[in-house]
Amino acid sequence: MSEPSWSSVVRRLRPWIVGWFSFQAVVALAGFFTAWRRNEGDATSTSIRRVVTHNGLELRPTNPDLSRLRVDLAMAGGEIDLTALPLPAHGIDLTVRMGMAGLAVRVPADWRVWWRFRGLGGIGADGAVQRTHDEHAADLRIHAVVVLGGLGVESGGLSASPPPG
Repeated sequence: MSEPSWSSVVRRLRPWIVGWFSFQAVVALAGFFTAWRRNEGDATSTSIRRVVTHNGLELRPTNPDLSRLRVDLAMAGGEIDLTALPLPAHGIDLTVRMGMAGLAVRVPADWRVWWRFRGLGGIGADGAVQRTHDEHAADLRIHAVVVLGGLGVESGGLSASPPPG
């Protein structure tokens, strides 16, 4: 039996390759139109929502009254930097839904972080992050649903909070 020629190999692979690129295009278009309809707020808002597919997200909120962040990522990556914010009076809720994506969240050193993670993937924190098991005492509450992705929480160094007294 002779080896298959390149043209027969390409002919067999062509439907799979076209199907894969078509799938990627459909997901990218669906994400674009969803983001167009659902993105809310900017860095100065008290509530921010972002939908991102096949791209990256860099978010650095600056409003000290920020209370809610919602992020949906599909085949994307993101970074949320909260180090410019003072210690919140009632905490900030971060709701994350990710599919085949990754997200890094940077918090000031003195913030307490609580999280609930569901899905297939992982969540982790560096050693400097103060994790709390009391949802109501947390400065940042993360609610994450992840499929084939990961979420990392890291300490961003010095706090933006004013020194006591």
